Amino acid sequence: MRIQFIKISLVIVSMTSERIPVLELPILREGIFISRPNRFVSEIEYNNEISLAHIHDPGRLEELLVPGSKILFTDSKGKLDFYIKAVKADEEWVLIDTSLHSKIASRIFSILPEFSDLKELKSEVPIGSSRIDFLIDGIPLEVKGVTLVKDGIALFPDAPTERGTRHVQEIMDHNGIIMFLVFRKATSFLPNFETDPKFSKKLSEARRKNIKIIVLQLSFDGKKIYFQGKIPLSQF
Repeated sequence: MRIQFIKISLVIVSMTSERIPVLELPILREGIFISRPNRFVSEIEYNNEISLAHIHDPGRLEELLVPGSKILFTDSKGKLDFYIKAVKADEEWVLIDTSLHSKIASRIFSILPEFSDLKELKSEVPIGSSRIDFLIDGIPLEVKGVTLVKDGIALFPDAPTERGTRHVQEIMDHNGIIMFLVFRKATSFLPNFETDPKFSKKLSEARRKNIKIIVLQLSFDGKKIYFQGKIPLSQF
């Protein structure tokens, strides 16, 4: 009976855009983004002081990390004072902390019909020359986060990623699954051919070989992260 309830709930989500909370981020403070001296370091303003904050996202984020943008951050356990979790763009809080992707995905598995019979879940599993996010009943699954959306189309990646291309190849070699978590409002998904043709061609090859590609819509209200259903693939 529990499995039937999960499937019915997913249909309701796709029809009514109901939000299902999957993760809460406590003790967040609001500041202002100033600059990005390097890929993992930013300057932020908080309480009229300039501090350094960690950015845990290797992407370019050029359309998000605009000087003057509002950010949400927490204390850092590393060398820097703070750690950015999200940035506000077009009235949306967009999560930019890639360390949370696996945790979010693990909370969503139980509400997707593809995984209703899940028995064994392993994390950070070495496969070939890579480490893949999950092994689900012996099937590898890699998770990628999407923060770039243009004209309603979610695009990945927003910067060239040799690692991502290698992951897609490993998934193909082992007949696995690729999951994209989209953190901005979107109506469909495409690989970003303009930014990374190599990755995009590899993902296109995976689709032609019937590798399962799952794209999910997430949202963040500044405190809780919500699952809002699936996003279709565009033609590629």
